[in-house]
Amino acid sequence: MPKGQRIIVFLATLALLLVCYTVFKSSIDVLNSKGIVIISALIMLSFTTLLAEHFFTRPTDVVASTVSVLLLLSPMHSDLNEMGLWYWIFWSYSAALLIVSLLALLLLSPEKSPSSQINKASIVLKTIAVRFGNGRFLWFSLFVLCVIFYVDSQSPLFIALFVYASVLLLIDPKKAIISLSSISKRSESAVAELFGIQSSSAYLAKVYPDSPPIKRFDVTGFVSNSGGRERWLTGLVIEAYELNEQRWLKILTDESFGELEDKTTAPDSPKKGIVHLLKVDGELDLVSHLIGTVCEGATIEKLKFEYAFNVSIQEGELLQVRCGVHNILYQVVEGTTGAEALDSRNEAGFIIGEAVQLGIWNAETRSFDRYGWVPNMNSPVLKAETVDVPECLPNEYQIGNIPGTNFQVFIDRDTAVTHHLAILGVTGSGKSVFARNLIRQIADEDTKIVCVDFTNEYSVKLADLISGSLVKGKEAESMFTAIDTISDEMDKFANQRNKSLIAAKETELRNGFKVALRQFVGSDNKAVLFELPDVTNSAGILEYTKWFFKSLFELAKAQELAGKKVCVVLEEAHTIVPEWNFLGVDDKRSSAVVNSIAQIALQGRKYGVGFVVIAQRTANVSKTVLTQCNSVVAFQQFDRTSAEFLGNYMSSDYVASLTRLRPRHAIAVGKAFSSGTPMIFSVPEISEPEAEGG
Repeated sequence: MPKGQRIIVFLATLALLLVCYTVFKSSIDVLNSKGIVIISALIMLSFTTLLAEHFFTRPTDVVASTVSVLLLLSPMHSDLNEMGLWYWIFWSYSAALLIVSLLALLLLSPEKSPSSQINKASIVLKTIAVRFGNGRFLWFSLFVLCVIFYVDSQSPLFIALFVYASVLLLIDPKKAIISLSSISKRSESAVAELFGIQSSSAYLAKVYPDSPPIKRFDVTGFVSNSGGRERWLTGLVIEAYELNEQRWLKILTDESFGELEDKTTAPDSPKKGIVHLLKVDGELDLVSHLIGTVCEGATIEKLKFEYAFNVSIQEGELLQVRCGVHNILYQVVEGTTGAEALDSRNEAGFIIGEAVQLGIWNAETRSFDRYGWVPNMNSPVLKAETVDVPECLPNEYQIGNIPGTNFQVFIDRDTAVTHHLAILGVTGSGKSVFARNLIRQIADEDTKIVCVDFTNEYSVKLADLISGSLVKGKEAESMFTAIDTISDEMDKFANQRNKSLIAAKETELRNGFKVALRQFVGSDNKAVLFELPDVTNSAGILEYTKWFFKSLFELAKAQELAGKKVCVVLEEAHTIVPEWNFLGVDDKRSSAVVNSIAQIALQGRKYGVGFVVIAQRTANVSKTVLTQCNSVVAFQQFDRTSAEFLGNYMSSDYVASLTRLRPRHAIAVGKAFSSGTPMIFSVPEISEPEAEGG
């Protein structure tokens, strides 16, 4: 019963008490000491029942009741001497309850564990106080003692007062009024009464004591005047709990819940504020997609939502929230648990999810448009399993899907090559398999692939694509010899070197690589391997690699690649373009190789030469090369350097997800992806030949 109704009933009981004394008064004078005690007991019985302890008794209520009893009785001991020993029994009982309840309050220590000895003692004392110190019992007992000793049991006044007190004690007028009001208001489907509004879409309701069980995701309806006009609303029960011997509901409504109205029927002449439990015609698609509701702390960039425990959800999955006429898409990146204090004794557990805004999908521009505001509190958050995505364009390739949806992630093959692409991830994350499959898609008649692979896997894994080595046969032997000759001369003192011989061998290397590259780009072959020579030292390997990249860049700059684009794949890039503090045996020669590759990375885009850089850790790879990669596919990673580097491409929320990414899941970001925003995607299962001996 609302507070206003309880006050009205309380005033009515006082009026009824006055009528009883006026009509049935006898020898007892209302104004003498005995009459004052009787009247006070009945007034306090009514006050306690309707206002002070209308739900349950607390230790503070026991303190208030016992103090009131003692203050009333102590000055009137001489006037109530006919009660004899009963006076002292009741006085002592009240005093003992006062001491017990005060000790229960004083011993309670919120800073300590509930299992601590002091809090256990407090709980025991509290139980005793509230069980034996109920205000209605105290005041009714005092009333009985007084009327037995001071009112003739045969008089009409005795009967009237006793009936009055019994009604207050046993029938409990507040429940009687609710039941009576329900007769006039409730139909068979009425189960609760609106209690409050948390937002424009979330309502609180108090369940009637005799209502049937109501569970989460039941459909309810009610008349509300939110928005300035009365209208019928249908909603879902998203929380149903019991607190203080009373059942409560949280009901979610939204303009997008049209399905609820279509599959339910409103009762005849529903009254404002009465909640009806509605029967549903068939299954509700809404329930199978509802993830939760927007909660406190959401920002433009990040959505925070309270999980509804209905639909399973994982990191990377796509959510949608309706804002006006737009569906805003978000991607799940985090989830945390928590507990909400319902009162001093009860808590409710919950999960708060976090999702980063992707935006509004624009099919015309094939990208996400940022939405510049936050969704309303308690707006429903739905799982976005189906999204209207256009078909793949001729220059695009589908590399995967956003987990749990049909939303396809495309990569522009031309942009990936010309603007450089980095594929990063630890061993076992799916990085290399994904990279080799992407190479198959990039290779065509206009794009030639040169695979720099020191792992010797590509010759087997891409055997159907790779036509062999870039340099082979006698040409390779001649170039290997030239490398050894240069290395031998470079090992001598500067004044002893044969500079003309070195120049001749360098020209031989330059021309050998240019001839091999011209033949490759002019052929029908799509991909070749750049294999290391069988030379006698590591310095020779570096020299050989350097001249390959120098020759490629000179051909591209001179526009001698027959109008073809060339994509250089750097597998295990840290062995080819290491960071300066990871350089090999000859720092000068290692630097020369890195500088040659960096030159292509910086300028190659203008001449149709691009990179696909594949590495496990960014810490070991030249940042000069990596920072030129305008697109990144990041699989699982753990090192801090990788997180710091990728923080330049994506938000901290996505960076934090790197360590949690499952196998065959990655984050795509950069110019080559049509979405225009970072996103987690899943890579489909890819089958490829096993390496020899693997």
